[in-house]
Parts: sequence; C-alpha cells; structure tokens
Amino acid sequence: MNEARSPDVSVKVLTTSEATRLKFTAPGRPEIKPVRATLVGSDALLRVRQELDRGLTRLKDELTAFAVEDKDLNQVFQSLHGLGRTLLFILFGAQQTVLKDLQKFWNKALPFGMNPELPPPLVECVGGKDGFLPLEFLPLFRMFPGPPVESPGDFTTACRTLVGFSCVVRRAMLPAPVRGGTALHTGPDGRVPARYLYYEHLEGAVEELAWFADAGGTHIDLEGPYPDGADNALGLAEQIFDPRLLLNGARRELPDQVQHFACHCYTRSDNTLDAEIELSGAGHHSRTTLRALGADLVALGASQDKRTFDLPLVMMNACGSGRMRAPGAPSFPHLFLTNGNRGFIGTETEIPDDVAAAFSRALYERFLVRRIPLGRALLESRRHLLHTLRNPLGLTYAAYADPCLHVRPTPEEPPHAAATAHP
Repeated sequence: MNEARSPDVSVKVLTTSEATRLKFTAPGRPEIKPVRATLVGSDALLRVRQELDRGLTRLKDELTAFAVEDKDLNQVFQSLHGLGRTLLFILFGAQQTVLKDLQKFWNKALPFGMNPELPPPLVECVGGKDGFLPLEFLPLFRMFPGPPVESPGDFTTACRTLVGFSCVVRRAMLPAPVRGGTALHTGPDGRVPARYLYYEHLEGAVEELAWFADAGGTHIDLEGPYPDGADNALGLAEQIFDPRLLLNGARRELPDQVQHFACHCYTRSDNTLDAEIELSGAGHHSRTTLRALGADLVALGASQDKRTFDLPLVMMNACGSGRMRAPGAPSFPHLFLTNGNRGFIGTETEIPDDVAAAFSRALYERFLVRRIPLGRALLESRRHLLHTLRNPLGLTYAAYADPCLHVRPTPEEPPHAAATAHP
C-alpha cells in the first residue's frame, strides 16, 4: 500500500521567457478536460508570495490566542478564504471563464474531495524554485465564501473548501527531485534515529524537546539537542552532509532518518543565499547563511566518499515573528533537496511558538509513533489543530516529500494498521 501513487490532480507551473502558465490535469481521467491558464503578468507568482506573506501576517494578528474563540470563527474564516480569493485574483485577474472552468474542473476531478470520511485525494504541484504556487491556500472547491460561520462545526466544514484542508499535496521542486526510498528505518530497538537542532530560548522548542524525550522516547532515538556546548562540536554542515555522525564524534551505523530544526529562520533579503538559520544552546550560538552552508556542503562533497545511504527527512519549524517572509521560504527546501535529502517540511512564514510546538507534536505522534504515512499524517495534523483549537495555521506547512514515506517496522514488530493507510 506504500508504493508510489499517481496523483488524482496534477498542477504544473510552466515558465517561459514569454509567460507563466498553469496546467491542471486529472491523470488517468481522459474524460476530464485539462484547464490551462496564463497568469496575469510575468511577476504574478512573486506578487502572490508577497500577498501570501501580508495575508498571513494579518491572519496571525487576528489570532489573539492559541485557541480561537467561537465568537471569532467567522472573522478568521473570512480572512483565510479572502486571502485565497485574493491570491486567485493576482494569478488570473477577474477572468470569469478561467475561474469558472477551474472550479468546475476541480470539483469534477475530485467530487468527494471535501468528504473527511473518505481517503483524501492526492494533488501534485510541480514547479521550479521560483515557480512556487501556494496551492494549499486556494479555495478551489468553492470560491464563494458561503454563509457566515456560526459554530466550530461550520468552521471546520468551511475550511475544507481550501485545498490544504481537504487534499494531500505532494510538492515537487524542479530540478531537485526527492531522492531515496519511501521507508524510514528503525534500529534494533524499533526506534527511529532522529536529530534535534534548536534555539534554546524558544519556549516551543523546549516543549518539543521534552516531547521527544518523554512521549516520543520509546519510538525515537534522539541525538541532540544541538548546539550542546562542546568546544569541538560538529559543524552544522557536517551533520547535514553525514547524518551518521554523533555529537561526541562517534558514528552510528544507521543515519538520522529525521532531522528536526526548532529555530529561527530569516529570509529578509531578496537574495535567497542570504537566508539564515539561527541556532542556540548551552551558551553556544550560530547564525549561518545558506550561502556559507552551501559552500561547506560543496567542500564536504568533494572531499568525502560518495554517500551510499538515504539522507533524512528534514523538518524546519520556523518560530518567532518578523523573521521569515513567504517570498524567501522556498530557499530552505531548495537547499536540502539539492543536498539529496529525501524530503523537506517547513512553513511558508514563521508562526507563533506555541502553534509550532503543537503542530510538531501532532505530526510526529501520527508519523513516527502511529506510523501513518507522511502525506496523510500531515493532513491529519492540520485538521487536528483546526478541530481542537480552531487554529488554521497548520495550513502554512508545506511538504516536499513523497506522501507515502513511512516508518518501516522492525521484523519483530507487528505492522501498525495505520501504516497501510492511504497517503
């Protein structure tokens, strides 16, 4: 059940010197006519990312508490759906024919896409680093917002009009395909090797670390936290390049299967190479640009033996405020995918510390503990925050990874029933 699955809908961003076009197809459904649309202006995708950043900032300002109160549900939904409609306007203008054709295509290709009782559809979104399309935020099932939201149930139902709350989205960034197999391996004790890199002064990062050590301890073999204060500690690039290395200088046979960052990220410059990762722990602090990190990875690649093992899934939980902007967010998956990592999960902008910690716990509880495939685990985690906290910020997490990625049980473990679920 974990073999590669064909998408129910494929969305491709096609960029030429003349224009940028989107192509929506339903693979294997020849009776459904594809929809092709030319974007309004050569810089439409850049303007979309800028508006996404502004819209998410407004939305975060409206979320005055971790859990949204009932009286605020309609306002929050209207802001979220309004952001999606604004993104559509930037992409296509008010071209009535294009918008009607797109909504008709989406509902014909995915007639049960909004039904949470059925396996979620799989949507593939393919484009280059500069061809980022915020598909998860688009209200393609229903572009009209509908009646006012009056209850938590109404809120959950209304939010499913957005792609990211109804579908598993598989992102592919060209020309950096996801590499490696679809199974994470466990050690002899059945635990998944993982590494924790953090900024120790973030309360959410400390909460996440406590979860790894406590609730996740029987399922996760954690290395870290890093920085750990050692004078001769490994550098960040060394740990990314060779995830078998331990912080004490030794090397384990089975490399990290997951590398988790709970830290600050910065994308304030227009130059993607100026994006930064800031870590802190045990009195040690580092702030590394992607330019420096990439240069170090080049040096290691030229001087080390060829890697013969799969590189870990990376999750980057960008916490804080005013540090990471949506236009520069693709810088981080691009770095790790070109390094050969088997996937990347990260946010389109920084989100509040407490939300980041809650989403992380929800995801790993499903993915590493209950062994649900990654795509389904990510969607269920978004829905978990939406249902329990009425908080929609799980939508900001995007996955550049095979949705069928899962934890392979050890021979002595009975396969977990959830591990065979649809992605």
